[in-house]
Amino acid sequence: MPTGTPSLPLPPRGPLRGREAGFALLLVLWTLAFLALIGTQALMLGRASLNLESTALWKARLQTTADAAITTELYAVATGRTRPTGQWSSSPEATEFQVRTRSQIRRDRINPNIASQPLMAALLMTQGFPSDQAASLAATLLGWRSEGFHVADRASGCVSQGLPFHDLDDLSAVPGMTPLLLEGLEPHLSFAQQELPDLHTGDPSVRQALLKSGISSGADQTDPNSEGAGGVLVSVDAVVFHGAFRMWRHAEAIMLPDERPIPWRLVRLETMTPDSTPSGIADHS
Repeated sequence: MPTGTPSLPLPPRGPLRGREAGFALLLVLWTLAFLALIGTQALMLGRASLNLESTALWKARLQTTADAAITTELYAVATGRTRPTGQWSSSPEATEFQVRTRSQIRRDRINPNIASQPLMAALLMTQGFPSDQAASLAATLLGWRSEGFHVADRASGCVSQGLPFHDLDDLSAVPGMTPLLLEGLEPHLSFAQQELPDLHTGDPSVRQALLKSGISSGADQTDPNSEGAGGVLVSVDAVVFHGAFRMWRHAEAIMLPDERPIPWRLVRLETMTPDSTPSGIADHS
């Protein structure tokens, strides 16, 4: 080598180069493992998405079938082919779904839109209200159906709109109505029933309220100005089964025999949950 020529550094040998090669191999393995994890997660998410879509599709098909069964049952009641006795019946048609329906006339509840003050007070007393508080709240409920009604406590600023109650949310706006009270009243109220029940009702609380108020029959309490007056309220339940899937739909309609082309007015249609199963449905599950 000529004198004065700088020498180039030689690459490291031995253990140092071996450690660098081992680290590179470890880095490659980590990268492959990470990519495999991402792929597994993507596959699992894809399967979960497909399962959700499949479940949603089945629910939609079950709901459509249940609503069709409700419409068929209402037409059968309107034309007299079916008597609304409250008994469950199975669909005679052989389909991939198992369908059970029942219909019954609803005359066993109290409509707060047409009930008198004594009757509402008596119903409130069945929920544990003292007589004086029950009378006061019943008076407020009655006044709430009149436009511009002010509650006694003007500081609350509550003024009624004079509109009928359509559901529990409307009732909750009345001062004095608490969530606990609404929960207790819900099984005994109907916002569509056009006449009050009589003492033959199967609801013990309603029967007790009728006795306390001195009202033995609600026929004279029907509101002649109410929409659909004179119509009979019929409830229809349809339960559809397919394998592990089940859909339960509940409808309430006021029957209007002279109306065409649809001889009823639907006032309620909802999907019921398993914990709200009424007596008798479990026998058909």
